[in-house]
Amino acid sequence: MIELKKLNDFELAITIRAVEEKFLQLFEQGNLNGTVHTCIGQELSAVSFCKNLYKNDYVFSNHRCHGHFIAFTKDYQSLISELMGKNSGICGGVGGSQHLCNKNFFSNGPLGSLTPVALGSAKACKLLNNNRLVMCFIGDGTMGEGIVYESMNMASLYKVPLIFICENNLYAQSTHITKNLAGSIMKRAESFGLDIFQGNTWSYKELSEKANNAIRHARKGNPVFFKVDTYRLKAHSKGDDDREKEELNYYNKIDVLNIELQNDNRLMTFYEEMKSGIDSYVDEALTHEELSLDEYLDFDKTENTYPIKWDSQSIKIDDKQVNQINQYFHQAISDNDKVLVIGEDIEDPYGGAFKVTKGLSTAYPKNVISTPISEAGIVGMGIGMSLLGYKPFVEIMFGDFISYAFDQILSNASKFFFMYNKQVSVPLTIRTPMGGGRGYGPTHSQSIEKLFNGINNIQIVAMNTLVDSKHILKSLENYNHTTILIENKLDYGRLKNKLPKTVKYKFVKSISDYPIIIGSPENIEPEISIITYGGSVHLLFESIDEIFYEFEVLPKIVVLTKLYPLPLEMIESSVSDTKIILTLEESNVEGGIGSDIIAGLAELKNMKGKQYKRIGSRNVPIPSTRSLEEKTIVNSNDIL
Repeated sequence: MIELKKLNDFELAITIRAVEEKFLQLFEQGNLNGTVHTCIGQELSAVSFCKNLYKNDYVFSNHRCHGHFIAFTKDYQSLISELMGKNSGICGGVGGSQHLCNKNFFSNGPLGSLTPVALGSAKACKLLNNNRLVMCFIGDGTMGEGIVYESMNMASLYKVPLIFICENNLYAQSTHITKNLAGSIMKRAESFGLDIFQGNTWSYKELSEKANNAIRHARKGNPVFFKVDTYRLKAHSKGDDDREKEELNYYNKIDVLNIELQNDNRLMTFYEEMKSGIDSYVDEALTHEELSLDEYLDFDKTENTYPIKWDSQSIKIDDKQVNQINQYFHQAISDNDKVLVIGEDIEDPYGGAFKVTKGLSTAYPKNVISTPISEAGIVGMGIGMSLLGYKPFVEIMFGDFISYAFDQILSNASKFFFMYNKQVSVPLTIRTPMGGGRGYGPTHSQSIEKLFNGINNIQIVAMNTLVDSKHILKSLENYNHTTILIENKLDYGRLKNKLPKTVKYKFVKSISDYPIIIGSPENIEPEISIITYGGSVHLLFESIDEIFYEFEVLPKIVVLTKLYPLPLEMIESSVSDTKIILTLEESNVEGGIGSDIIAGLAELKNMKGKQYKRIGSRNVPIPSTRSLEEKTIVNSNDIL
């Protein structure tokens, strides 16, 4: 096998081309699943930049990533195996063409999604002072994505060792740049104060020199934007190419590698030898096994699991929830310098919209990062920092705004672990207040946690005032994946849990990371269980007396802390002795958490024949008007 580390620039570029040509051939033969995006014609861009990197630097790439991967890792065999779906592939065949991970190399398909992740990794490098550089490849079509500009803005603000490389091949899939991009790419980057460079793959010597200079700038903490004009000689993917033949002929004619191969017999001999070696490896890879389902699903679940045990529980509030969370962060950062708090307006003297972070930035200035208003950007930044060993807590000021960050949660945080075949985890916590009752109106009052229900590898946890918040936050330290942590606005300052006056309730708590709390009326066997969570606990407490006066029944109260994945075994043991099971949530019930609870219980053998009912808010945005807000948010009348 030819040792790629010893190749010169043109030989490495020719290797990339030979591999990409083989991929097209394998696709035509039906030996590749999905699609394939080759970089034929753009190889010298990857080589010019990656040759100037240290092996401990980081590269983030996109759907057209093969050239970047080979140029950085000097490995094509595991890449071939990956695209052929073999367990000898770099991600065991799970990632395929677009989703690659090898130590410090990451690629993903959605355009621009990795730009804030690259930013976060660069921010981590700066905090660690490790002299490492982060390189992020994008295409000209990606300049239509807003997340790119969020990332450039923060890169410039934080002065991180990051270089954005925009490979401008004139087309976003099939649409020419003149039809989808207004103004100047360079001026867009320049407006953020980035150091800007420009080159092209047809003047390789000049491009190589500029790339080396740009990397030296970025490594010193002067973030760079480099536009590389280039051209792909093959289709966007597979065979979907509608470009004019005259245009393709022109760029084939001026392509540097085509010219070199025509004029350099030694390089042509190398090209043929490389193709022969690739063919031999493909023949071998065809015999390799594919990853089994058991291997794919085999992973360590980092949450502590216990036999179902219960302990008596006092529900007296010892301190405001806002203070409990604040105290946790003071202790956690003191114990572990890798704990970070990231969010908008969280530094002193403001200390966040609900004062959760008051005093933290004064005590721990390096661990509190106040950010621009850029929800997608800061969640992506948290993901990137987690890849380098940090434990970030990202605060989204209002739960409604988490929608901005949905792509980062779905495309990156939830997928990295399995997509990269369990090579990396994302131990990120996204904290956000949900719920109405404060007159904030339609865009600041919704409870939308259900929108994340069922996303793989994301857990949803809801605070309540029956459990010390520090216990919940401490449990998250044991979890190596992403958590969406729901906090209710009204609970932040609550000083008392208003218990029913009709009869005394006895409470028990499960001994677990995310406890279930059960309240049962003393000396009465309830026929009804009401399952709830978060701020709705108090609505239920305040309704029990009225329920008793109206119907002469007293329900069992079941309060969940973990909403997804549901602890169904514990829920079943909590409610199996009652005939009627209600769910109560502040969200509207359609497609909500209650739906998931009931569906899960109804499928259990011991829970068949029960009666189920969901209770929730009206399916409309929550209005600011007090009287309407009270009537649209779930209330006592709905429970009655």
